[in-house]
Amino acid sequence: MKLYTEEQVRQMIDKSQATGLNADYLLLATKPIELPSDEEIEDASLEENNDDLSPAEEFQSGAKWMRNKIQGGNK
Repeated sequence: MKLYTEEQVRQMIDKSQATGLNADYLLLATKPIELPSDEEIEDASLEENNDDLSPAEEFQSGAKWMRNKIQGGNK
């Protein structure tokens, strides 16, 4: 799944209005954030499985992992 920031969308709208470029071209020319697939999420959860963590800690770990993926890496 591709995700675009609000700033990117605004820039695409402005560029479209100024140049007449169509949405398909602007989407191809703008680098999206790529969200991980279900398989990538499952693989990561199996790799980092830690039986010592509580369910709340597991949730926090997963949420931080997803945030890092959305921000573009393994921060």
